[in-house]
Amino acid sequence: MGGDSVATPGPAALSLTAIGEVAAGMEIRRNGARAGDLVWVSGTIGDAFLGLDVLRGAYPELAAEYRAGLIGRFQIPDPRVELGPRLSGIAHAMIDISDGLIADLGHICETSHVAAVVELESLPLSPAAGVIVDGVPGLRTRLASGGDDYELLFTAPVGSTKAIDDLSSLLDLPITRIGRIELGDGVRVVDAEGRTLQIAEPGYRHF
Repeated sequence: MGGDSVATPGPAALSLTAIGEVAAGMEIRRNGARAGDLVWVSGTIGDAFLGLDVLRGAYPELAAEYRAGLIGRFQIPDPRVELGPRLSGIAHAMIDISDGLIADLGHICETSHVAAVVELESLPLSPAAGVIVDGVPGLRTRLASGGDDYELLFTAPVGSTKAIDDLSSLLDLPITRIGRIELGDGVRVVDAEGRTLQIAEPGYRHF
């Protein structure tokens, strides 16, 4: 239990754990991904990672509204509590992105006994992140492993595409297809030409 053990010299930090329940059969677990599923993600990726960088003094030339937006995504994440329940009956497997997209997709793959392919160029970026990525070669890969996005990452069969697009419109929330599930194990990231990229650190390691 936990995963939230921290230390700070101040100011005080308070943690709250909410425990609830879900109707039998309505839960979406990590272990349901199947070969042939598509991989989807809500919102945009990498804003929290960049927001922390901005707080540390990076990208001083970035427009003030972009800086504020990135910092906000880091300090006050927006969990997708409306989307999650609506994916019951659509998604085969799901996880929220806290350790990094690649690492968390790896958790799905490990428990589902499948492999995943992520198309790096398909990762959805905010306008602010797009501006930064355009000027920093290789940064997109780091955003895929940065963490703290708290977006929903899920797999669903090909036939669910229309239902997912309808949810995206209903909630006014981007939901982007970023890859696929295959037989095998692990997560492979590919570039626009389909070449496999080497990822040194897929995400945060707790231990």
